[in-house]
Amino acid sequence: MKAIFVVGPTATGKSQLALSIAQKFGGCIVNCDSIQFYNRLKIGSAGPSDEELKLVPHYLYGYVNPPEEVTAGQYLRDFHNLIETNKDLKSPLIIVGGTGFYVQALEKGMYNVPQIQPELKQQIEDEIKEHGNEKAYKELTDFDPETKIHINDAYRIGRALEVKRAFNLKMSELKMQALLSDDAETKFKLPFPFMKIGVDVDREVLKDNIAKRTKKMLQAGFIDEVKALIDEGYGDWAPMSSVGYSEIKEFLAGRIAATDLEELINQSTRQLAKKQKTWFKRDLQTQWVRPDDTMIFDQIKKFLA
Repeated sequence: MKAIFVVGPTATGKSQLALSIAQKFGGCIVNCDSIQFYNRLKIGSAGPSDEELKLVPHYLYGYVNPPEEVTAGQYLRDFHNLIETNKDLKSPLIIVGGTGFYVQALEKGMYNVPQIQPELKQQIEDEIKEHGNEKAYKELTDFDPETKIHINDAYRIGRALEVKRAFNLKMSELKMQALLSDDAETKFKLPFPFMKIGVDVDREVLKDNIAKRTKKMLQAGFIDEVKALIDEGYGDWAPMSSVGYSEIKEFLAGRIAATDLEELINQSTRQLAKKQKTWFKRDLQTQWVRPDDTMIFDQIKKFLA
């Protein structure tokens, strides 16, 4: 088995290039975009179309239902479970996505943090929803006065309380235990050879791509997608804070004018793309191409040989 990472900023054409590689070399596509993990976030996540899903096998797309959430650690477990148990996987695995931390975790591994019982996760989540952050934050700071977590960061407060109640450990202590364990940073390393391709376009092309995609999403029912989830009680679901979903939530709450919504989504998407580009450009092993650059196929062929 070999793997090819296809990474880079949003709206640059990563998915199209990944699809072309999979079709030409007979591989399959594995998602590494932290929003495309989630079912019910079809339009705003810019996930593959139903037609594209039929062309080659796709894995880890839309497999998580609300209100479940996926951490980097859980994603690594899901990925390794996939490659260890699925006998239908075809080489190469084309791992595509713009979530840099998850890509790095796949490549280099993470410390092996034990799983938390879902019942405890839900209990703490319910407590924070009912009482707000303050009570949970007090419990955390009484236990760990040196915590760097901010009182407004409900997700990290909840995660730290899970560790406290499950293992009676501070988050820093749990990480140190994991780093000192025998399988630290090895259990989740990618276990086969890989190459990394970055996809990028000129700034004006990216700006135009983003604008066209936002308009297409809104025309496809993006607002209705968000409204339906809010109506079902999932307005505070973590992925609903991502780009596009966050702006539409504000629009539906009356805090953004209809005339401003599209451009605000565009602005946030451009900011996200800039952050993603900065992250991925740090890696000097990544080979950068345009989305229609078929010259990279020669290098892929040599790598697979």
